[in-house]
Amino acid sequence: MLEDVFSIPTRALIRQGGRACFYRLVNTSPLLIQVQSGTKIVMADDKALRLEAGAYGLLPDYRPLTMENIPKAPQKYQTLALPVPRQLFEDAYTRMGSIAVPSRPVPASASNLPEEAAALFDYCCRPGNLTRLPVAIAKARLMELITWFALCGAVLGQCQSPRLEDRLRQMIESDTAVDWTLGQAARAFAMSEATLRRKLAAEGTGFSEILSDTRMNRALALIQTTTLPMAQVALEVGYDSPSQFAARFKERFGVNPRYVRSGPEHFERIGAEVERSGADMLPG
Repeated sequence: MLEDVFSIPTRALIRQGGRACFYRLVNTSPLLIQVQSGTKIVMADDKALRLEAGAYGLLPDYRPLTMENIPKAPQKYQTLALPVPRQLFEDAYTRMGSIAVPSRPVPASASNLPEEAAALFDYCCRPGNLTRLPVAIAKARLMELITWFALCGAVLGQCQSPRLEDRLRQMIESDTAVDWTLGQAARAFAMSEATLRRKLAAEGTGFSEILSDTRMNRALALIQTTTLPMAQVALEVGYDSPSQFAARFKERFGVNPRYVRSGPEHFERIGAEVERSGADMLPG
């Protein structure tokens, strides 16, 4: 089962130069995170979780979240994120036995994580450490880390019934540069285009909306975690025109992609106006 499909997680170092608030972000895998610089505010169900520098937390999968990342000058905002397959969380909780799993997946903080757990998080995030291990040992290390987080209050809620939208996001995310069509998606899910359209409508969404949103989520991740030129980021998410990509990104997130990476200093240098993203509307 998991042994047949398990791939070693690769950590992401998320950097952001400008303060911004991002709405309806969807992770396709649960994330264990540590805020290293600045402040992160995550909202779900109108409840805000605030994580300051040094804090650890858990972000659920397939749950639209509002996230505000706030740099602390002169440093950029920075967070270390480790995606871990949901199955490992469920296996770890089963072994714990007495853990109370929330009925819904919500963001959670891991309070007072001991030094041993923090060291294990660092170990799992360091490139090459897990890949050098046998798969069974790598899984055991990750499950130990999940257990530490759970003991400190960060427990992943129960999986909701998988939606067609979630499956479609997974397919598109596998290669966001592909010119995906409704017909391709319908064939992948062994249904007619009309049936796919109807099922997505029943979930309150549509193919074009999911395609665009998945691409923009991927673009944001590339901007925050790589140094790729914006023209290359555009190509990675299916846009031949950098200007069209920038316009779509700003329409989706309310800020220019270069502002996310470089912060207001970049715009002051070129004389452009920095737009506010509505981040102040979140409770502090």
